[in-house]
Amino acid sequence: MNKTLIKSLLLTLSLVWSLPGMTASSDDNGRRDDFFSGGKRCRFCDLRYQNLSARDLTGVDMTGAFLHGVNFSWSALKNGRFSSANMVLVRMEWADFDGTDMSKAYLEDAAMFRSTFRNTDFRMANLSRANLTRSEMSGVNLATAILRGADLSSARITNAELRQADLSDAILEGARIRESDLQGAILDRANMQGCDLTNSDLSGASLKGVTFTSTYIHLANFRKANLSGSDFKNALIDAVNFNGADLSNADFTGAVLRNSIMKGANLCRAKLPDGTVGRCDAPPVGVAIPGAVMIDPNVKTL
Repeated sequence: MNKTLIKSLLLTLSLVWSLPGMTASSDDNGRRDDFFSGGKRCRFCDLRYQNLSARDLTGVDMTGAFLHGVNFSWSALKNGRFSSANMVLVRMEWADFDGTDMSKAYLEDAAMFRSTFRNTDFRMANLSRANLTRSEMSGVNLATAILRGADLSSARITNAELRQADLSDAILEGARIRESDLQGAILDRANMQGCDLTNSDLSGASLKGVTFTSTYIHLANFRKANLSGSDFKNALIDAVNFNGADLSNADFTGAVLRNSIMKGANLCRAKLPDGTVGRCDAPPVGVAIPGAVMIDPNVKTL
């Protein structure tokens, strides 16, 4: 191939790439280190390990982006879009994520402590082992989300949607989960010591082996929940609904029950506050617990 032909080919290629619509997209594709100089839209782009801390990224659109290990700490990302984004090992502590869309996002092992997630959408997101300690999460939607082993110690999760969420092995010590919907949620082996569940609905939830030691449980609904093997030692249980709940092998040693409904509860082999052990051969409604309301004319209410 002679030099003239090579020059002609190079000239042709340069002309083709200069045509409108033939240039590489600077909006959505590929890694963009200069992303924030041109706007706040980077859908499906690659920004892994970028330092985006202490920035105003309000309304940013990173739908489907690869954000593995990105640092968002101290940044404002209010009303942003992160649906289906890869955010594994992301740093987002002390940040503002209010009103963001993080549905279906991957947030395993993310550092999210002391941040705000008011009205954030986490539906179907994976937050396994994420650190959400002391975060503000009022109005958050965590329906069907995965939070296995997540740390939500002292988090504020009021008026939240957690239907069928998986919080097995999660740490909820001192968390405030008031007026929230946890129907059908999985909280097996979770640490809920000191957790405030006032006016929350946990009916049909799985709470096997949960720790409620020395916890004040008030106005919570555990109707038909599975609480087998759970630890209620020294707990103060006031106006709680255990109607039809499975409390087999639960430990109520030193606990105080006041005005609580136990109709149809399974107390087989449960350690009761008076030191006795729940019978397995008698109908559940036939077991009287001091302070519990059995709702049965044939059972004495103490």
